Amino acid sequence: MTKQWHVLLSGWLDVPWALDEDLSWVERSLSAECRWSSFPFARIVHAAWPVAISGIPPSALRGKFVICQADNPPAFYLGTEGFDQVSKRVDLWIARSSEAEEQFHWLGLPVVRVPYCVDPAIFRPLPNRMEIRRSLGLADDAFVIGNFHRDSEGADLRKPKLQKGPDIFFEIARSLRGKIPGLIVLLAGPRRHWLLNSLRAEGIPVVFAGKDCGAADDYPRNILSRARLNELYQALDACVISSRWEGGPYSVLEALAAGCPVISSPVGTARDVLPDECLFNSVDAAVGLLEKAARSHELRTVCASAAEKAAVTHSPSAVARALQSAYADLPKGAPGIADTFASLFHSVSGRIAANRTVDVKNPVIRTSASAVSGQCLDSRNCRSREDLLSLASQIAELRRS
Repeated sequence: MTKQWHVLLSGWLDVPWALDEDLSWVERSLSAECRWSSFPFARIVHAAWPVAISGIPPSALRGKFVICQADNPPAFYLGTEGFDQVSKRVDLWIARSSEAEEQFHWLGLPVVRVPYCVDPAIFRPLPNRMEIRRSLGLADDAFVIGNFHRDSEGADLRKPKLQKGPDIFFEIARSLRGKIPGLIVLLAGPRRHWLLNSLRAEGIPVVFAGKDCGAADDYPRNILSRARLNELYQALDACVISSRWEGGPYSVLEALAAGCPVISSPVGTARDVLPDECLFNSVDAAVGLLEKAARSHELRTVCASAAEKAAVTHSPSAVARALQSAYADLPKGAPGIADTFASLFHSVSGRIAANRTVDVKNPVIRTSASAVSGQCLDSRNCRSREDLLSLASQIAELRRS
């Protein structure tokens, strides 16, 4: 029998969100050559994100090869407590964009790039676009912008998640209100409270495609199926991604595959798949792009061309090839008996020790730069390790604000 890779997939959250989607694509791409194993019997530990590694005692990883996917670029991780310790346990990082790959290289960490992808059988243009809009109460002549990210910081529904830039989106919508007649914002997904409340307080028309839970936390209740998300993309005249940093986001690929025009801040995957005509680094620039989109079909045409390219460079087959290449030289077969018992013993004893001690963790960098809410961060200005540390400082400052 041909030997297989014995792999533990670590980091499942058991919700239909990005991290579980990441691991599902690994399963689909490598299932023919992998045996999915429990921790003691795995020779390879493949984590969806660094948090899944941080809880494993280093001694328990004896004899194992550790792969970790980067759900955010290194500029985010450098200001995160414990990243320096986690990075010592990782043998290979998987970057999801050229931006992240370049930043890992500047840090001297081993990395390969495996792009994100979406299922083309789910995300695709639909023929009943106007019916979908009408079912949401959207007028035929409305100009509809939106996105389907969460915009509250964790369970604190009063605090905006500055990574996703809901404050930037709000400023864009407020600037557009007097410039585009019939402007409506369409939002969906859980934890949209901050943006919904801000838009309503300003009197900007907004439709929420979900279950109204009032002030209560709606996670995971308002997580939508991907088929439903595809329908909602049909209703948009433009998907607006206002994030300050991203590992992806999936939404740029979802929108393109669904046939939806999209503009984005220059983050993550957006930089890899969108032309410059679709990127903005300020509220004014985004407003200009959307005003132009309301007057002509040029944005839709440009995005259709970008979608054709992304369907090749970020396809399921492209992901499979990249993962198979990353695994090509890794050892197959089960770990040795000694390593199996060692990982079992140290994983148990490590958890016991963790319950008895306080692990003092320190960020890799200290915050010094001031980061202003309401502004984009343009990582295209990063051209060296020093620039990367400066960007990391700005992100850390934002996260603490």
